[in-house]
This record gives sequence, structure tokens and C-alpha cells, in this order.
Amino acid sequence: MMDLQSHSTFSDGELRPAEVVAAAVEAGVTTLALTDHDGIDGVAEAGEAASAAGIALIPATEISCVHGSIDDMHMLGYWVDTTAIAPACERAQAERVIRAREIVEQLAAQGVPVTYEDAIAQAGDASSVGRPHIAKAAGAKPEEMKAFFEEWLIPGAKAFVPRRWPDAAEATEIIHGAGGSAVLAHPFWDMDDPNEVAALIDDLDLDGVECFYPAHDRAQTKFLLDVCRDRGLAATASSDFHGPNHKMFDSFLAYPTYDLGEPELPPRQTTD
Repeated sequence: MMDLQSHSTFSDGELRPAEVVAAAVEAGVTTLALTDHDGIDGVAEAGEAASAAGIALIPATEISCVHGSIDDMHMLGYWVDTTAIAPACERAQAERVIRAREIVEQLAAQGVPVTYEDAIAQAGDASSVGRPHIAKAAGAKPEEMKAFFEEWLIPGAKAFVPRRWPDAAEATEIIHGAGGSAVLAHPFWDMDDPNEVAALIDDLDLDGVECFYPAHDRAQTKFLLDVCRDRGLAATASSDFHGPNHKMFDSFLAYPTYDLGEPELPPRQTTD
């Protein structure tokens, strides 16, 4: 029973890494990946907890990147050497801080009552601050988040600041350079057209695609599975667990398979 994407308080999750592992164990997960955004700081704690609980933990991260008009694409890196990938994560977190400051400045200049310090307080740490934390710091309630993003924080909105680094190809290079396998996360979260998704997959040096995912319907899941089989890519699965109080990603093993197949582990790089 595998679940290959989850988040702790080291990014935008609600639980400490060891608590994420405990929730996974309670749900019946036997192979887990902690994939905090642009970070690996929670992997050691999660690894110790997983070892004590008798389940497997894959060292991993989720790199935010850009590709064409998509401002917030996510690339999962599995089996990464955490020491090797740490400099890239540090750069990504520094870029995140710069972008967050610029967004807050744009909002404040247009009369929205928000400060960078308030955004950090929402995130818990400057290195993990993102647009949801900024929206919450500006007073947006859960039911107002979509409207707030549409007015202020998405491409074309009044306070939007684009991500500058890395692009998707660079993200895969970073992961491969750290000895890991690159897997495209939840493609239909960012794109609607299957042909565009297939073209993106063909354009990148991927090792797998996240096919089984809570937001993917049956047709999307089948399409991704067919693409993976045609191209020899691993078909992975996740519930994208963020914590028990998250409005969408609150449970492990919540991804449907529609009886179309079984989730696969991404391959480990081999050395001669």
C-alpha cells in the first residue's frame, strides 16, 4: 500500500514529519514518501519514524517549477540524495522568499492590509511561505481563497509575481543530478487538454507520472496510464496528504484506481 506524496510542517502540511508517518501507518500505508515543497529538512525525522514503525520511506521532495504558461508546476523527485539536492532546495527557498516579499509589496501598494511578517507567521517559517499563506495573512477565509487568488494571485491578477526558477526541464536535471527519479505530479491539476499533457510528458526527461490522484477522474487516470505504458514510465500514486484538517487532502490512500491498474514505484537510478 503505497502513498508517494505527503507534506509536513516543513512546507504546507499540518503535522510534523513523524506525525505524518504515524498517520500513514494508521491508514495502512507500507511505502511512503514525504515530499515537502522545495525541501528535504523533514526527511531524516520521517525516516527514523518510518524505520521504527516498520514501513519504507522513500527520500523525496517536490520541486515547484514553471513551464510555458504554467506558473506552478510540480516535479516530484524520488530516491534523491538529500545532501546533493540541498543546494537547489536552498536556492528555491530563497527564490520563494523574494517572490513572497514582492507579492506582499504589490498587495500593500494596492490597499490590501497584509505584511510579510504576517505571511511568515501563517507559514511558520520564511522558507516555506507561499501564496496561500499570504492570502490567509491578508484575511482571506477558507471559503474566500478561490476568489482572493483570482483577484490577486494568479497569472494576470493584480498582485501576481511570476516564478523565475527553475523551469520544468531544470527541475528534472536537479533531481537526476541528485541521483533521483523525476515524476510529473498531478498533470491534470495544471492542465485540461490531454494532448497538451502528452506533449509535456514527451518534452521532459521523466521517469514517471503521477497517474492515481484524488482529483483525477477515470478518463484522466486511464489516459495517463496509457501514456506511461506507451513510454515505459512508472505510474505512481498519491493522496497528497497535507493533514487531517485540510479541505481536500486530509486522508492517506484516498486516490481512486478505478480498477485500471496498480500504482508503481518510480525506478531507482543504477550505477555502473
